[in-house]
Amino acid sequence: MGKVLLEMKHISKSFGSVQALKDVSIDLHEGEVLALMGENGAGKSTLMNILSGSLLPQEGGIYVDGQQVNVTDPVAARKYGIAKIHQELQIVPELNVAENIFLGRWFKKGALVDFGRMEEETQKYLDMLELDVKPAQKLKDLRIGEQQLVEIAKALSLDARILVMDEPTSAISEKEAEKLFTIIRRLRSEGRGIIYITHRMEEIFKIADRLTVMRDGEYIGTVNAAETNTDEIIRMMVGRDVSEQYPKDPTEKGEVVFEVKNLTYTPPEGSFRRSLKNISLKVRRGEVLGIAGLAGAGRTEFFECVAGVHAKEVTGEVYIEGKPVVIRKPEDAIEAGISFATEDRKGSGLVLQRSIGENISLPLLKQFSKYFFMDLKNEGKAWEEQIEALRVKAPGSGTLASSLSGGNQQKVILARWLLTKPKLLLLDEPTRGIDVGAKAEIYQLINNLAKTGMAILVVSSELPEVIGISDRIVTFCEGELTGEFLQEEATQEKLLHSATK
Repeated sequence: MGKVLLEMKHISKSFGSVQALKDVSIDLHEGEVLALMGENGAGKSTLMNILSGSLLPQEGGIYVDGQQVNVTDPVAARKYGIAKIHQELQIVPELNVAENIFLGRWFKKGALVDFGRMEEETQKYLDMLELDVKPAQKLKDLRIGEQQLVEIAKALSLDARILVMDEPTSAISEKEAEKLFTIIRRLRSEGRGIIYITHRMEEIFKIADRLTVMRDGEYIGTVNAAETNTDEIIRMMVGRDVSEQYPKDPTEKGEVVFEVKNLTYTPPEGSFRRSLKNISLKVRRGEVLGIAGLAGAGRTEFFECVAGVHAKEVTGEVYIEGKPVVIRKPEDAIEAGISFATEDRKGSGLVLQRSIGENISLPLLKQFSKYFFMDLKNEGKAWEEQIEALRVKAPGSGTLASSLSGGNQQKVILARWLLTKPKLLLLDEPTRGIDVGAKAEIYQLINNLAKTGMAILVVSSELPEVIGISDRIVTFCEGELTGEFLQEEATQEKLLHSATK
């Protein structure tokens, strides 16, 4: 590591009566990757928003190369060589890849925009990340993982000396993550400093030089990555031992609840979705079946097909409790006892500017209505029962969904679908972007639901997670089912091999 590149000294920030940061100081060296760790609500994002100019501190200062700088907004941050890759994508879906990467910095040829040069420059960054999309493709046509890689390409295009990466791998595959790590190592060798925020413990020991831990808005400590381990970091993050990461109690497996035979999906011409070919599988009562695979393998498309999203392009047979069901639209799936919690919490999972309660009621508005009016008493009772059962941390059911942490947002989505009393629960990346403590609660909830006899299908890009929570695991590769493993025989190496055939 080189000289000190960045210092944030004695930073404090309050929002009303809530103190988000209390006298926090960190430093970053040239040629260093500093992992910034902590549970949701620890203050990591607030601290990085101050560094990137999105927020102003009430106390403290920022120093670059030993000189205090005035980071009043993101433009000023860029002037000092600071760039941030946001966890929540900062994209304009209707614009193309090149236009998004150079947003606010479009190249000009006289009075006109030089789209040709912009696309040429964009291609350099896409090649760097080995991202197989075209500069002229619209962002709305890309998958979430591809959109996240475009965000990374945008940050690289800024040629920043100080790069903040907030959960950059939360929606990309392990293969894509390895490409990103290669880029990070190269940037580090060029003397750049990188602050890396992630909830994936295995990542930090691959790329971090030091780890700084925050808890409840305060600085807890900094340790060298080579001199610590996962248990110590978790203790620092949560203030207690996490003895069992994946609570898994034995459950009695019953009869087959869900079976699909020869499901085939042919997307419309020009679609960027993955086609599926002859997918057949079954899930028993009380069983958690995990689906592993790389991004773009067809896992999400499979869930969408089962949930009735692409009914016109799907063939195959679906059975619930041994009886054939026809799913022409999502309402048919819900009626059949299938509930689908999507991977994109903020985009398609929640109505962020509506309350917790309103989000929970969404699929059951007819059930809670009487003579064209809502049955507010029974609806409110159902809200409170679900909030209490899932331990959603919020002042009340009227709290806006947008104000919740990622883990609590995920619980609201689960509360909604559990209210429909499903026979089969589809969970697509249920712990993406949430912290260690919240993950443990989601794992326990999945375990408890299985013990009640519910059949559960889970997609996860984290191989340790899919092994830890599943009774069986199947792998997808390029739209086909390529392998099946019992939990006790599954290893990360076996799953990865099967998912890359």
